[in-house]
Amino acid sequence: MKKTFVIIVILVVIIVGIYLVTSNNNSNVTPIDTSQTTAPVTQSQTTTTTTSTTVTPNTSTAASVSVDIRNFSFSPATLTIKSGTKVTWVNNDTVAHTITSDSGNLLNSPIISSGQSFDFTFTTVGSVSYHCAIHPSMKGTVTVEK
Repeated sequence: MKKTFVIIVILVVIIVGIYLVTSNNNSNVTPIDTSQTTAPVTQSQTTTTTTSTTVTPNTSTAASVSVDIRNFSFSPATLTIKSGTKVTWVNNDTVAHTITSDSGNLLNSPIISSGQSFDFTFTTVGSVSYHCAIHPSMKGTVTVEK
């Protein structure tokens, strides 16, 4: 009798686990409390796609570029922009991500949930490599020119 009960409980756990893994709704995702996370004043939230892009801003208005976060990748993954360009990362993935500098703390976004975005205006010439702190295999680079 005990063995039968244990087997039934194990089967129910397995079935529920399979359902949660294969289900396409986010009701099984535990919300992350970001109320104590503060972003630098020069940052806000948004997105772009994984390819290489060069942007030349219009001198009369500030340029902006979007990076799409989807399928655990940044698109474009390599971006070349002019100084003063605002880059917006938009999370179009089903899970949360971050935008985090590989070295230093220039890029240090809060956790960006699905549907949210993060903005940063680049004002210093150079190259910044970044990744998702939650999924370190996600990588990108922004090169800033004069």
